[in-house]
Amino acid sequence: MRNILLIALGALALSSCAVNRAYWRTCSPDAANEAKETGKPLLVLVTAPDCSACESNWCRIFARREFLEEVSKDCVPLLLNCPYEEPSLQCSTFREKYDAGPSPSLLLIEGSGKKIATVPFPYQDTQKCLESIRSLLPK
Repeated sequence: MRNILLIALGALALSSCAVNRAYWRTCSPDAANEAKETGKPLLVLVTAPDCSACESNWCRIFARREFLEEVSKDCVPLLLNCPYEEPSLQCSTFREKYDAGPSPSLLLIEGSGKKIATVPFPYQDTQKCLESIRSLLPK
């Protein structure tokens, strides 16, 4: 019974991490157009399925409403879920063009497509990640 309760609580915790995926854009052309129209850079989070660091960072930082509300003031958030095995053409092209390292990676890109910076890993907590992003934004 105890094991079933622990599994149920774990599933609830993971599902709560997934709730805020709606804040993240998942279509590159739409996100790029939004970035051009608003003058905000793209904040691209590159993750991979079955990546424990990606899932940990997602739950601790990137799925949090307070992070998303703050970062959306300055950036257009874009989520790219790029598997290591058999990556899509979009993922392969993106990683090559922007020199995106292993997942998780967090990049700032102008609406024109020019890379601004890679946000240094590790992403310690919500506040430090926001500070790091803001320090890299063009003034």
